[in-house]
Amino acid sequence: MQTYGIKSKNLAGYVNVLKLLSHPIRFSIALLLKNNGVMNVSKIQQDLELTQSTVSQHISKLRDAKIVSADRDRTKIYYSLSSDIAKLILETYEKI
Repeated sequence: MQTYGIKSKNLAGYVNVLKLLSHPIRFSIALLLKNNGVMNVSKIQQDLELTQSTVSQHISKLRDAKIVSADRDRTKIYYSLSSDIAKLILETYEKI
């Protein structure tokens, strides 16, 4: 990846996270998780007023990119924001 003179070992990481968060639903899910900590799909679905399948599809992409992590508690899966880069981007957004 060409860095255009920017010296940062994390540049590719930032770019990948920004690409994934550029979708409004994924951005909303990540922001919700940042502000609420741990949530399951039902709560995310309820808060964002989206279908379960829509939320699940977007969480899957966030999980694949290691932006969101999952923990199982019996029959429910709880999600949390796990990427420090994503947290920094979302904190910067909230300051705007």
